[in-house]
Amino acid sequence: MSRYNFKYLPLPTGDWPSPPSSWRIDVRSRQTWLYLALSVVGIANVFLGWKWWHGLPLTPLDSYQILKDDFRLACPTNPNSTAIVTTLYNDLYTLPVLTLGYSLSTHYDNTTSSEYPSLPTPRRLLLYIPHRISPLTLCLARAVGWEPHPVDFIAPPHNGEGIGLRFGDQYTKLSLWTLDQIGIQKLVYLDGDTLVRRRFDELFALPFDFAAVPDIWENERGFALGFNAGVLLLRPSTAVFENLLAHMEDAVYPPGEAEQAYLNLYFGAEAVRLPYIYNANLVAKIRSPKLWNFMSRSDALRIVHYTTPKPFPFYAPPVGTENGGTREWLQKARETVRRQVQKAKKAKGGLFREEIGWWEDAWRGMERDRSEEMEKCKREVAGGEHTSARRHAGSSMSRSWGPDLAEFAKLHVV
Repeated sequence: MSRYNFKYLPLPTGDWPSPPSSWRIDVRSRQTWLYLALSVVGIANVFLGWKWWHGLPLTPLDSYQILKDDFRLACPTNPNSTAIVTTLYNDLYTLPVLTLGYSLSTHYDNTTSSEYPSLPTPRRLLLYIPHRISPLTLCLARAVGWEPHPVDFIAPPHNGEGIGLRFGDQYTKLSLWTLDQIGIQKLVYLDGDTLVRRRFDELFALPFDFAAVPDIWENERGFALGFNAGVLLLRPSTAVFENLLAHMEDAVYPPGEAEQAYLNLYFGAEAVRLPYIYNANLVAKIRSPKLWNFMSRSDALRIVHYTTPKPFPFYAPPVGTENGGTREWLQKARETVRRQVQKAKKAKGGLFREEIGWWEDAWRGMERDRSEEMEKCKREVAGGEHTSARRHAGSSMSRSWGPDLAEFAKLHVV
């Protein structure tokens, strides 16, 4: 064997080693897959963590954009003229707005604030778009204490791209800042789906230009940093209004949340956060039942916000249907509300039965205590020229939503 230049290695004595059993091979295979799966999970966690850290900002402050010339917080603590304001963009919200007005009159009619006697009695203003609201609705609004104030429709930016029809008119809310033109120095805005449980005079005495309540979401966002635009405390300023309009097209924010997202961006660095009792979003009862129980049982709730469930219909009627202004429409609206109230009481297994009952009591109280004024309104407008002209003029879209929202709707036809 020397010819191959290496020494001969003899074979080992004894038996050859037997191959591993099949179960050992199976165990090794499973361990390999386990290690592989753990590696994939680890890599995925690192990747998702990087995406989260470098991803889209979660709040308006993460992507703050300078839209204002100054940082202003203080304002007069004893305004000469105050107001409580709501909005009405179509007749669909007539009964909710009437119920809100009645709840206000329960606490503000013929009484003054014992804690803030120097503050003036707030006016109760209803901002509305003239060609959208029927004479009957305006008459009913006056019957519960609202003072109608016409404003122009403000179209959403970017031709309404990314915004649903339900929020197509919400940018008209920016008209709140024009009320300094009629002498209002401080106002509290209330959405039409809110209900007043107690006076809130202390808000008018706060030395701030803008304040709101942090939002609450039923999903993973939970208790958010951003505020809910359903209740706002603000100092009107035409200069701020013009600046809001000037930056609508340039500002970057989620379009689906409409004016609420824009206001969160615009006032993100200076908005004063109010306690939840001033905008008691029903979602709080889902997220934190103990918090809700503490607020409601301590008689601290000022304003309840019926975000979900709502005891009344809130979607616009189908195109081509009559939107209000007649006795028949009002009676149908009442029947619809009765059904919706019962449905809302059963939502989430009856979780909100008590809160829906608060709204129902106020609505029925309004129907009872204002029945004479409401009947007078129906007599005044029945068969009138205004109702007849409104019923037959324009296209079916204009009859249903008004020409401004009709134009907005055309942009969403697919």
